[in-house]
Amino acid sequence: MQKKVLLDLVEIKSGIASVLPFLVGLLYSAYAGLKIDWLSVGMFFIAAVSFHLAANVWDNFQDFTNAKHETFKAGINDVIGREGVAKKQVMVVLSILLIVATVLGFATWARVGGWLWPLLSLISYAVAFFYSAGPKPISRTPFGELASGVTMGYIIVLLVVLLNNPSPVNWSLAGQVFLVSGLGVFSIANIMLANNIGDLPEDIKEDRHTLAFYLGQTKGLILYLILYILGYVSLIVAVIMGILPWTVLITLLAIPIIIKHFKFFWQDRTKRGSFLLTIKNTVILMALFIIGMILGLMFIG
Repeated sequence: MQKKVLLDLVEIKSGIASVLPFLVGLLYSAYAGLKIDWLSVGMFFIAAVSFHLAANVWDNFQDFTNAKHETFKAGINDVIGREGVAKKQVMVVLSILLIVATVLGFATWARVGGWLWPLLSLISYAVAFFYSAGPKPISRTPFGELASGVTMGYIIVLLVVLLNNPSPVNWSLAGQVFLVSGLGVFSIANIMLANNIGDLPEDIKEDRHTLAFYLGQTKGLILYLILYILGYVSLIVAVIMGILPWTVLITLLAIPIIIKHFKFFWQDRTKRGSFLLTIKNTVILMALFIIGMILGLMFIG
């Protein structure tokens, strides 16, 4: 398999959606005064990225296998059909990624102990499996945005914090972590929403009843903008409550960029006007957030 085909199969560009929340959890742990367990953090980082890429491969394979129309299997949005990737090759890549994620996940649990960390990990595994498999895959329902936003945007951050938190977990901590991760939760959910808005004509043919299917493209775009607003609201609330340093407000600099991309998306409701621009929004937001956290650690924390 050629390198480019492999990278398309694992959707390497979307890997940033697990890397950035991981960094958010790590920086918040440091800002909250937790002692960083670098070995556990390192093992979990490799496990999380490997698992995310495995989920992408599984999603592509299920979409190809369950496609109702041959035009979808050979279309630009399906790498397996477009590049003629053999099932055996797909299974080899999937198996390697899952083995790496599972082994390192168990190794991390052995160091951390307790029941909550493996429970959250199992929830993530279940969401990834049923996202594109089963009698009613999540990706074909209105809950895809919720599933991706919560698992990648929130649970990854919480898992990182739990690695470095020796105290028993309580609802207060869980709530604080949600506010910390809110910008990531809503911006990652928007990646899925933008993807579904751009794919709507194709999804109608494939009988995928996504959130965009029920809302339509116009209302879907309005929700898209609202989700960014909710992300900023959670961030500002976290700053007011003293959970985050005021330096993370540097993320407000991204607002003109988000508005510019939104205007383009409003006019061009295809993948060209949605998916990549939304990934750029997420990268810019999370990058500014990370810079703000670093500044907070340097001059405030």
